[in-house]
Amino acid sequence: MKKLLLIDGNSMLFRAYYATAYTNRMSTSSGIPTNAVFGFIVMMQKAMQIIQPDAVLVAWDAGKPTFRHKEYEAYKGTRKELDEDLIAQMPLVREYLDAIHVTRYEQEGFEADDIIGSAAKGSADMDTTILTSDRDLLQLIDPTTKVLLMKKGLSEMDLMDEKALREAYDLSPAQIIDFKGLMGDPSDNIPGVKGVGEKTALKLLHQFGSVEGVYEHLDEVKGKMKEKLENGKEMAFLSKELATIYTQMDLPFSLADLTVEAHSAADFYQKYEMRSLMSEEKPQPARQYEVETVASLDAIPFADPDSLLFFAVASDEP
Repeated sequence: MKKLLLIDGNSMLFRAYYATAYTNRMSTSSGIPTNAVFGFIVMMQKAMQIIQPDAVLVAWDAGKPTFRHKEYEAYKGTRKELDEDLIAQMPLVREYLDAIHVTRYEQEGFEADDIIGSAAKGSADMDTTILTSDRDLLQLIDPTTKVLLMKKGLSEMDLMDEKALREAYDLSPAQIIDFKGLMGDPSDNIPGVKGVGEKTALKLLHQFGSVEGVYEHLDEVKGKMKEKLENGKEMAFLSKELATIYTQMDLPFSLADLTVEAHSAADFYQKYEMRSLMSEEKPQPARQYEVETVASLDAIPFADPDSLLFFAVASDEP
């Protein structure tokens, strides 16, 4: 089975930026910030080494508004303005992807999650891995789709499949949506049910299975929690809808267009003075060997096993 790597561009660039902005700020001699791009490249290269994909796609958010904003105007409304240094690096990372001939895609009205979801569900005949730091994408896990989840810094990654998800949360992939429906998601300003946190949401799902199941069995919930759920019913169903990744986009490329080929980024590294990455691209010089012909094995002196001196034994036999 061929392998497909889907990369959540916004998520990875943001993680790369905030993991390095205050500890390892990088810039060119002319002042162009490059720390986020550098971190993005490092994470992408590590994922490529782990997965060894045959095809790669990097998905990006196209900005507001999306169909979710039409459903809930305050969606993602609490997010702060982006740092200027991060904004400045967005075109640079796209330049890098173009340099190595990796397909990137964004579409107005949709988010990167929707592009990834549509690509994943449209490639059931491939072994698909999603690289992200966004747990929302765990809902896309299925028998042919895993999530390589960034956890800390630029190097700590967990490969999440159905078994790992069950061990971590005791939830199925589909229940990730119900989880967000009940407890909400402050990062996206998804409201959830007021007063329901992670532990309560998990308890309710373990007992009733889904948001729908909770409200079908509301009479079995006692005390203040029943009142909170009654008051938050509309928000629970709206939040579940907002958290659901759309997987039916008509993407304007085929999987054949995503095929990975070896392309050098040396010119990009040189342009933005990424010397450590540039040195990795340079081919290593061929090792030079010295050969000496001797008459017999007895004539070979003791030598260090790492020595580059090789001996050829002369023979009259063909």
